[in-house]
Amino acid sequence: MVGLALACGGAGEDGTGGESDSEDVPIPDMERCAPISIPTGPGPGAQQLERVATRNEIPGLAQQPTAHGRILGTVFAFDGRLHLGYGDYTDNTGPIAMTAWDPGQQAFVSLGTLPTEEVLWFRSGHGTLYSPAVDPDGHEESGGVYRLDCGQSSWQVMPPIEGAVHVYDVAVQGEAIYATTGSLNGRPALLLESHDHGEHWTEILRRESAPDRFSRFYFVGATEQLLFVSGREHPDPGEPLAWLRRERDRGSLEPLADPPDGALVPIVLRDAMVIAAFSSNPGRGSHQGTYRIEGQAFVPDQPWPAGDGLELVAWAPQLDADGGPERLLVLMRATDGTTGVYRTAALAGDATSWEHVAELEALPDGDQFVSMALLLGDLYLGTRAGSLHALRELDAPAP
Repeated sequence: MVGLALACGGAGEDGTGGESDSEDVPIPDMERCAPISIPTGPGPGAQQLERVATRNEIPGLAQQPTAHGRILGTVFAFDGRLHLGYGDYTDNTGPIAMTAWDPGQQAFVSLGTLPTEEVLWFRSGHGTLYSPAVDPDGHEESGGVYRLDCGQSSWQVMPPIEGAVHVYDVAVQGEAIYATTGSLNGRPALLLESHDHGEHWTEILRRESAPDRFSRFYFVGATEQLLFVSGREHPDPGEPLAWLRRERDRGSLEPLADPPDGALVPIVLRDAMVIAAFSSNPGRGSHQGTYRIEGQAFVPDQPWPAGDGLELVAWAPQLDADGGPERLLVLMRATDGTTGVYRTAALAGDATSWEHVAELEALPDGDQFVSMALLLGDLYLGTRAGSLHALRELDAPAP
């Protein structure tokens, strides 16, 4: 068994957190930024739950003025650090101070400030961590993607995508990255492709909007061959939207029939993909159902651990033995507030293929775990109230 961590050494040249000059943006050293594994022995580790920081001890998060803005809704392990996402793009609580927990220093480090109202997601690939500009903090300003190259000390703001008032998600497939955009009344939603880390974009899918309507592509996900995108036409109740491309090099994006309601989020484990429907963004909303795609149709599926009242909350990758293909960790919350951590090597399997790795007691005052990431053998968990916890030694250390 191994734990997942991405590390590539110390910080390199300082970034500014400002606009990018395409000639000065470094391309990361792929070998230097490769994932590394932390060897572990058989069986569980100490699994000692500790609170790393309260909301008021996390720079940036402490200053958020709304309850939504204080949700530690996404965490991600990259470059040996834990990166934190939060904010509220409905109430415009940006710009967002980019903070990461450095376990080596046992301290939070600053990685610049991003001109967005909320950091929804982190996506990794090509030795780079990406985050979409979900709502640039200028009025109806166009956004692009933000990038943090392995070894750099500050996030870079990449060139804006024309007309992209919202950039909701990023996915990586091969050497390409994809971004989804959302529009204003009468403007299209776009799926775009970049082969230079977000410097330039090519449109590959467009959803037009009527003068009194607007369309948004909210999620994109990829396996080696599959590319999935989902969204919605507004105003509500609107129309759910979904497309799938089955062959990376030769396929075209095909519309899927009768997408279910909700935020349709692709969850990937190697070449397997399922689509989980949430009431809003994961970590902020509740799980409503899961589907696999057969032909052009969504078919209900239940790949998650079985149990009375268990609800999918969050998921994170873990490298397999010897640093090979990844496994998937999921966080499942029970009706009594307890939360289980489960692991599988086969997302296409059934509920019996899961290993129950750890069990977490309910948090006080109604708080809940809503995000997680595995870093250097420890499982970090963010909560709805904005605190950060660590389950030390998820697996036993190597002898």
